[in-house]
Amino acid sequence: MLAEPEVPFWGFGEVFLSFAMFLTALWAVVTIARHFLGANVTVGYWAVLEELAAYLLLFAALKVMFFWQQKPLLRSLGWVPQPFSPWALASAGLMLVFVSLMLQFVLGTPEIETPFDKLLNGDPLSRVAIAVFGVTVGPVIEELLFRGFLQPVFVSAAGVFPGILITSMLFGAVHLAQNANLWQSGVLITIAGFGFGVVRHVSGSTRASAITHIAYNSLPFLVTLLQGAPPDHK
Repeated sequence: MLAEPEVPFWGFGEVFLSFAMFLTALWAVVTIARHFLGANVTVGYWAVLEELAAYLLLFAALKVMFFWQQKPLLRSLGWVPQPFSPWALASAGLMLVFVSLMLQFVLGTPEIETPFDKLLNGDPLSRVAIAVFGVTVGPVIEELLFRGFLQPVFVSAAGVFPGILITSMLFGAVHLAQNANLWQSGVLITIAGFGFGVVRHVSGSTRASAITHIAYNSLPFLVTLLQGAPPDHK
């Protein structure tokens, strides 16, 4: 059974405010990191910690915002029990991996070293830190923000298909810089994001889309750890 259509109590004003808060938090974290770490600020594991710190500051601000509205943060963002089996959701994520691999070949994605590749190739600790973040905290944060916070606003304003598509395109655009601004990578990540968005909409749960996202990230990162070949970052 499909989840009931969502009508968020927040809107574009809160979305733009949250975007500004995240940029401010990220700027503050990076500035502080540069002051204390110097050149080490670009090392992979420090980059992970900086990104995590910025997200924590953003969620703290969102917590205050939602508390002001007397609404629970995680439940409002759809972090509720998923109606589907975790195995079915994980299988959907793995299917998206294989779809991405086929489209990567069809689109002729060039084999070049991206900024994300450089982070992965920096040192073993960075590789492990990025891989662990990419299959645990990272997907959960991205699902809460993109499919939990942004998607309901766009779906409510533009309709289901356009709303999911717009959210997915923003998701792909955010990851472009990490993938050397390759349009092929942008398309592939947008398609993956659309898949996560459909899972979120059908299930009514960001927990469900997070499981799918984790499964999607797990296989490429596992290959990276075993073979040393960095995947596209999603």
